[in-house]
Amino acid sequence: MKKYLSSFISHLSSQKGFTLVELLASIVVLVAVGSVITGIITASLRGTNKTNAIENIRQNGNYAISQVSKNIEYAQVFNGFSNDGIAYVTTCPFSTVPSPTPPAPVTTQYKFLKVTPLNNNPIIYNCTSSSPLTITANGASLIDTDSLALTECTLACIQSRATDVPVIKVSFKLGPKISSSLVESSTPPILFETGVIIRNYRK
Repeated sequence: MKKYLSSFISHLSSQKGFTLVELLASIVVLVAVGSVITGIITASLRGTNKTNAIENIRQNGNYAISQVSKNIEYAQVFNGFSNDGIAYVTTCPFSTVPSPTPPAPVTTQYKFLKVTPLNNNPIIYNCTSSSPLTITANGASLIDTDSLALTECTLACIQSRATDVPVIKVSFKLGPKISSSLVESSTPPILFETGVIIRNYRK
């Protein structure tokens, strides 16, 4: 029995554990593998969040531009443009270049645009100059200002000659309001623009 115990103790004492170098090497390998996995997960989340952010911008911008263009195009009455929201003009500045030289279109920017749709409730569109910049319809923002930021907004009138129907140009740029670490901050804002001819102009 004593012989068996002594042989068992000697067997245990002959077993060696991990050396410090082996432990350090294992830690380095685990850290490297963890870094690679973290990078893959972060890249995947960044791509997903960026796609979702762009889709949100496109949906919001397309909705706003379609609502504005539809109401302008099919307006029952065109009430005009204004820079102060009080005095409105129904004509745009136009070119006075004599014939036979074709007149160049004149583009004039305004802050307010007023139309009356078929329901007889006037709508005033406004590219506000306040902070934050936004485009509104009767004071209500057309974009989701909680998650999106408007970087540019233009309401313009384009007309070549007095007999032409003016073209209403609406354009704005939308981007994410806050760039998180998982969304590429270098992504430029998306431009939304349209040119609309008023069907019932001066009818």
